[in-house]
Amino acid sequence: MVPLDTTDTQQNGFDLVIARGDEQSPPVKPVSLVLQKQTELTDLSTAPHMPWEPKDRILNWLFRITQTELPITKADDQAALVWHIAKERLVAASQDDDWKIVQALCCHDHDDFMAAQAELPVTAAEINHFRRNHRGIDTSLASRFKTPAEQLPDPLAALYSLYLNQARADTEATLFIAQASGSTRVARVVADLLAMAGFAGGHKSISYLTAVYSVPAAFDTSALIDLANHEAARRLAVQIDHPTHLLKLSPDDISMLAARIIEQNALNSAAFLQKAQTLAEARQDVNRFQPAQRFRTAVSERDLPIEAQWVQRICAAYGRILTAWVADMPELAMVGGGRRVVSA
Repeated sequence: MVPLDTTDTQQNGFDLVIARGDEQSPPVKPVSLVLQKQTELTDLSTAPHMPWEPKDRILNWLFRITQTELPITKADDQAALVWHIAKERLVAASQDDDWKIVQALCCHDHDDFMAAQAELPVTAAEINHFRRNHRGIDTSLASRFKTPAEQLPDPLAALYSLYLNQARADTEATLFIAQASGSTRVARVVADLLAMAGFAGGHKSISYLTAVYSVPAAFDTSALIDLANHEAARRLAVQIDHPTHLLKLSPDDISMLAARIIEQNALNSAAFLQKAQTLAEARQDVNRFQPAQRFRTAVSERDLPIEAQWVQRICAAYGRILTAWVADMPELAMVGGGRRVVSA
């Protein structure tokens, strides 16, 4: 397990307090002492008078290519990379520029929106309002959300921990925003942007053994935001004097409601890692295409299984945000269906 320390940068809705692994330099590969000793005896710089045999030239060549001390890639490096990518996203999403903060959320830049003839979906002020509206949550990550029955390797544990923390913050923020404003629009647009980022940012990945995993998939809490939005709308629709009305809920009640939504609907570790792996592989497979063709190609070539609910959620997000890119996709007809409601 990588020792973690918490850095109180900001506690914002979709940007948490970042827990970072040790940022010291990675270990280096030692050179064989026997090989080094032998090459010292045969190196021209130390023994120019010695005759050079073919085997001596090979030893000298081997020593020269190994004395650079190339770093060894370890699992710990991949766990630290998760927090490094999360920190980069936090910095990018902390700006006041509308387009830069939208790009940080959805991994599509201003040029992509212009190419799709799409307007700015949400302003930086609205996103910052969403980010600030949640309570302080436990971000120590001491347990890394592990149980005796579910032990994950360090890189995968870091990725899944990030997802669960993000889910808690975003679900609470959605409910607080709905209570304060009576509207679910901002949270819905944020959910669309986060859903798109899981695929569009899939090239920002970590590797473990032979698999790769999309780090932005950990920020895709769109399904939970949708559920929180529908729960908020349901409670706003009841009589104002009803005890379950959204305005009647205290901050503790909202936190408990958010926890219940997550407990009932958050992806388990196996489902989440399968999603993150699929997104990373699909994104890397279509990297040769222009941005406008990547998602539709990944769906048409079945790199993304359209029958999966989270793929349909990405389709819906692209259909609302970058409509021109997916308007003629037949797969969009599959998007829809009812949504679950969390019991009171």
